[in-house]
Amino acid sequence: MQFIQLKNIHYCYPDQYETILCGIDLVIAEGEKIALIGGNGSGKTTLLRIILKELIPTQGMIYYPGKPPAIAYLPQDINVSPGIQVQDFLLGVQAEKARLIKEIEKLSALMDLSPEQGIHLSSLWHEYHASNVADWESEVQSVLMQMNLTYLAERECNSLSGGESTRLQLAALLLGKPDILILDEPTNHLDLSNIIWLEDWLNSYSGAVLYVSHDKMFIDNTATKIAELKAGKLDIRMGNFASFSRDKADLQNHQLLQYQERKRLIRNLQQAVQKRRKWAQSFQRETRSEGRAAVYESVFNAARTQMQQARNIEKRIQMLNERYPVERPMFDKERKLDFGEVHLSNRELINVNSMSFAYGDEWIFKDFYFNLGSTERVWLSAANGCGKTTLMRLIYGEISPQKGEISYAPRLRIAYYRQDLSLLDPHQTVLDYLPDRGSEKTHIHNLMGCIGLKDDLAYVKIGSLSWGEKAKVQILGILLGDYNVLLLDEPTNHLDMRSRDLLARSLEKFTGAVVFVSHDRSFIQRIATRELKLGRYR
Repeated sequence: MQFIQLKNIHYCYPDQYETILCGIDLVIAEGEKIALIGGNGSGKTTLLRIILKELIPTQGMIYYPGKPPAIAYLPQDINVSPGIQVQDFLLGVQAEKARLIKEIEKLSALMDLSPEQGIHLSSLWHEYHASNVADWESEVQSVLMQMNLTYLAERECNSLSGGESTRLQLAALLLGKPDILILDEPTNHLDLSNIIWLEDWLNSYSGAVLYVSHDKMFIDNTATKIAELKAGKLDIRMGNFASFSRDKADLQNHQLLQYQERKRLIRNLQQAVQKRRKWAQSFQRETRSEGRAAVYESVFNAARTQMQQARNIEKRIQMLNERYPVERPMFDKERKLDFGEVHLSNRELINVNSMSFAYGDEWIFKDFYFNLGSTERVWLSAANGCGKTTLMRLIYGEISPQKGEISYAPRLRIAYYRQDLSLLDPHQTVLDYLPDRGSEKTHIHNLMGCIGLKDDLAYVKIGSLSWGEKAKVQILGILLGDYNVLLLDEPTNHLDMRSRDLLARSLEKFTGAVVFVSHDRSFIQRIATRELKLGRYR
């Protein structure tokens, strides 16, 4: 059964001249898992907002074969209600039933009820049974089990980790019984165990799912269809990302061969035209007694025949170009970023010796040891909440341990990439932020182009940029700083696939040391030379 069909969708923002979506066609059918991919700023979120009816397309229609489907949306930035328990949050999906439960619990807890309160409690129980609230409570408990949240039922929502918050939001969406789930970068705040859990859950989910992701391995393990948004057009293919990439490369190579063959044919035809014209003109000069104008009066004049053939060939060239054009396929231009060459004489750059650190009474590290070699790329692996970001902050010197010490080799210049992007001043323009690192404006514009930032963004305030654009600005700030130790906390979050590949290639060539946190398995496999696994201190 088909849920939604998008037909010839166009969209242009009122304050822009350029159309961001140009003739989009897409079908979302029952049971499909569609991965929507594309570069930062390609229009993925715009397309999602059109499907969610938050935006009205400037052209085109959305068709429903039956009644409009129920759509549930998981945004990229999850805001969980503070001061409310997990179970109450889910019960609150149906507000009236949650109100009945709360009022019954409140009155039932009283030791001495007044006659009025007793009558009110009786009426509440009557309403409870009439509204099948017991079935609703049972359904919530079932979803808590399905989403592996039972052990968190009495925890406050704002105390959950990123992965737990994502599971909670998914549970709330499922209670609404949607026909289509729309997920915007659902893996961004998940650790590896939660990503694997989400993969298994999506594969067992019977409904339709449309999700945005830049994680190649996640897409490979879950997608049944790939939709790539590029230059306003949507390229759709069945299968996962590996098959999509293979088919796309094969198609581009085939198109390139066709283009080269057409160029060769046109060149041969043009040479034939020139040859016939040249021969006809020289023939007239030699045979006519006056040897002047190229006039072909005779029916049996060979020169006139050659000129007619030349004109016919030119008509054929025109027909091929107009009726059967063959365009050169567009290949992504390889971009390069260079963190610069680093020369470090010390083999050991950072040494953490018997360090202990706690937030209040909760110990994060106790008697912790770690050393960082001069060319190592260390991957910090752990579940959410085990202290990965805390260790980064300790090494950077932002916070200090309660016990032990952290020593550094001379002349270390340490850069810290924050996953929350809080080092960026939202009131500064990109150009105001980057020159602080001591570079010429021309060089900055070149680097912006390399990392995929449009040139006109140089004069835009950072606060108005997308998450992906902000992440690239922070990477450029590090790139321009001439650092020899990089602390990278989830650097691939919000980056598109091309930018992730670009960052990975740059780090592979970096001759300094790197300590990084990431849950992108493809990125980890390319970068890491050592794994440091952190556990929760008990």
